[in-house]
Amino acid sequence: MSNSNQEFLSMALAYIEIGKVSAKSDSELKNASEYENAIAYQLYHSVELFYKYMLLKKGQTKRVHDIAALETEYKKLFPGPQFNLEHPFDFSSYQASDLNPREAEMAEAHMKKFKPNFMDQHLRYPSNHNTGGYSYKFESCYFDSIKDQMLRISAIDC
Repeated sequence: MSNSNQEFLSMALAYIEIGKVSAKSDSELKNASEYENAIAYQLYHSVELFYKYMLLKKGQTKRVHDIAALETEYKKLFPGPQFNLEHPFDFSSYQASDLNPREAEMAEAHMKKFKPNFMDQHLRYPSNHNTGGYSYKFESCYFDSIKDQMLRISAIDC
């Protein structure tokens, strides 16, 4: 593994720590949606860098920011359940609740308008007719769980 490859993992873990510290903050902005999205972006970027790190371990270089595209390639190269990274930006297994008969229709319309493959834009910029539509709130311990997954997966000899 090259040093630059290891830097992707180091950066992923650094973004985890930044998100964790921010989630613990007593800032007066803490409950503002913009602050929460900035925290969520730290996690999003960490997941992106982790996938790029793992893909580089297999010699694949990807210059995209779409987690779904990275995840598709990642799952092809690392198919086993031991490589699953559970994170909140994966909508592939979304199922509408039977309790709300129109939920599937509403979710489809929402995802058509606010495309999840531009999640980085939704989290980094103020809401308007193109961005927004997603809201996240993370406790600091959630960042530890993602970090633990990343460290466990990255230690697997593959």
